[in-house]
Amino acid sequence: MKNINPTIILVRPQLPENIGMTARVMDNFGLSKLFVVNPRDGWPSKIAENSAKHGKNIIKKTKYFTSLNEAVSKFNLVIATTNRKRFLTKTTYNNFSDLKKKIINFKNTAILFGPENSGLSNQDLRLTNCIFTIKTISRNKSLNLSHAVSVISYELFNLKKVNNNYTENNELANKLELSNFMNALIKDLDSKSFFNPKEKKESMIDNIYSIYNKMHLTKKELRMLWGMHKKLKNLPKL
Repeated sequence: MKNINPTIILVRPQLPENIGMTARVMDNFGLSKLFVVNPRDGWPSKIAENSAKHGKNIIKKTKYFTSLNEAVSKFNLVIATTNRKRFLTKTTYNNFSDLKKKIINFKNTAILFGPENSGLSNQDLRLTNCIFTIKTISRNKSLNLSHAVSVISYELFNLKKVNNNYTENNELANKLELSNFMNALIKDLDSKSFFNPKEKKESMIDNIYSIYNKMHLTKKELRMLWGMHKKLKNLPKL
């Protein structure tokens, strides 16, 4: 049995009040780990702390990052929340019953929420494994940040103690390890003029990230990919 306690990550949040109210609803449903990435009004924030009410301890322990890649570096499963239509080859869930089957089998899970004014960008989604969309009436898809966190937190609360299927010996690669490999791969592909035409480079990179994130690579498998890549890179020219 294990407790389900994913980390909530707020990416470039605009209003400190929303950060505080996020901590408040997390405390309501037993979540305790909050990261913030480049909040608009800086960090730490007295306004966020005052808005948190009984969640003040969460605010005081909140970790601040200047880079999303750094914030997700230690996680094995990263879930993005968005209601925007995406043209990405990435699995999207809108039923939490389907998503929970993934959550209970990963040791280190993070759930991302984007800025209130625009949501997560495609680049923000590169290291994510999947997308979760909260179902709403079609004419009004926008949810307040803390309300969106509240919906997810309630669903996680109902998973508080569950049987898990992961094993310590089958250790998954974290996002830092995957990111290091991806950076090297993309750099070498670029040097071989793989990204052609140039205007499609960013969408091609998005799709390469999606391919590797679907596989949930173990550390051993990632080492194998590194070895394959280095061997191909060092082959003599024909």
